[in-house]
Amino acid sequence: MDNEPLISLRDISAGYEGKTVVSNINLDVFSNDIIAFIGPNGGGKTTILRILLGIVKPQSGTMTCKNGLKIGYLPQINNIDLSFPISVTDVVLSGQRDGNRLFPSAQVRNRAAELLHFAQLNDISNKQIGELSGGQRQRAFLCRAIMSNPDVLILDEPVTYMDKVAETNLYKLIPELSKQMAIILVSHDIGTISSYVKTIACVNKTLHYHPTNVISDEMLRIYECPIEIISHGAIPHRVLGTHKLHIGNRE
Repeated sequence: MDNEPLISLRDISAGYEGKTVVSNINLDVFSNDIIAFIGPNGGGKTTILRILLGIVKPQSGTMTCKNGLKIGYLPQINNIDLSFPISVTDVVLSGQRDGNRLFPSAQVRNRAAELLHFAQLNDISNKQIGELSGGQRQRAFLCRAIMSNPDVLILDEPVTYMDKVAETNLYKLIPELSKQMAIILVSHDIGTISSYVKTIACVNKTLHYHPTNVISDEMLRIYECPIEIISHGAIPHRVLGTHKLHIGNRE
């Protein structure tokens, strides 16, 4: 791991129209990190992602980045016209930031072919994007997000609306990708992703970083981070922590 972080957030506060959504955000992102962002809806996960992507400017604090930093982004939902006649290969090629996008070089096309093979999409690379299943489309969009070799890859709840098989197929790509880039993964399902990530950041108006992928119900309660914990036994079952509204000092 490099000594210098790729991204460093210090005492960040941010929000919209004068209203603060997150405050006192401190986080370092290093090469090969796999960080899970977990937390309740409205807790500020999306706001922090927008800060990282340069979409939202902090109200206070600083963000410093490695020179020439490149960020890849796979959103929760891709607003693409599924009737538009574009092949899977061309979707991936559209992620190339440098060079001639209309007439990509042989090197660029080879890069796209390698990614499609990595994502197990090479057999359907000539299909129209609208012909793919939801899981296949997300893997194609993942290839597009990493086409230009980003330093940091942000995955914003990438398995929404996927079935469990498609979800697992996507998550299995993460450890291999982390050998080449840092990954930030937003999810509500810490139980499922815990075996794929290295560390966890609980986001609920502020950010509490845990340098481990193991997190207990007690830790979530202390940091007021209501999130779903999955417990696997003879019969898979879900254990949901109690959500309480804390007023004043906690006992």
